[in-house]
Amino acid sequence: MKQFVASVVGISLLGFVMLARAETTVAPDVMVKTAVLDVLAVIKQGKSEKAQLEELVNTRVLPLFDFTLMTKRTVDRQTWKDATPEQKKMLVEGFRNLLVRSYIGKAFGASKNVTVKFEPLNYGEGDDQVTVKTLITTSGDAPVPVEYDLKKTSAGWKVVDFSVAGPRVALEMYNGQFSAPLHQSGIDGVIKFLVEKNHAAENAIASAHKADAK
Repeated sequence: MKQFVASVVGISLLGFVMLARAETTVAPDVMVKTAVLDVLAVIKQGKSEKAQLEELVNTRVLPLFDFTLMTKRTVDRQTWKDATPEQKKMLVEGFRNLLVRSYIGKAFGASKNVTVKFEPLNYGEGDDQVTVKTLITTSGDAPVPVEYDLKKTSAGWKVVDFSVAGPRVALEMYNGQFSAPLHQSGIDGVIKFLVEKNHAAENAIASAHKADAK
């Protein structure tokens, strides 16, 4: 449970207000740290309504992730190459929606009692890929490592993968889950898998909202 809390907190902390600081000239660890401090202030104040937070997610969090690159990491190169433009679009949208529902979209219930430690980053001017490491502690629990893999693109630094006390979400977690439907039914099998996963995640969110309302 605490790893899940760390995941949603970690992603939400990374996202807010970072969009305005996405220039490639800004060191990625500085971007993450600044974003975390700003978001911690928002969460601890508890002034934002859910609708306002959703708007921030849509306008500031999601643009920070390169969902196309993340999706490519979940399927092999040949599969991506063979996919039609429409299939690629459906794959990216399905994976994006899954991450939003499973991680980002649930960050609204993040605890106010959060502390974050930033690990030193060995970063060079010429580096175009880095991993920013943090330790997140909530309500006295043991620190949970949350790592962000960022890549320098023409649009600035973008998150292309992340992990929460375990495997990388794109490269390892969903890559493994995609392999069975991919081999059984090809690209359409993966698309169907994503549709089913999103449906299950949506139902889980609805159930959680009903439980909170009681």
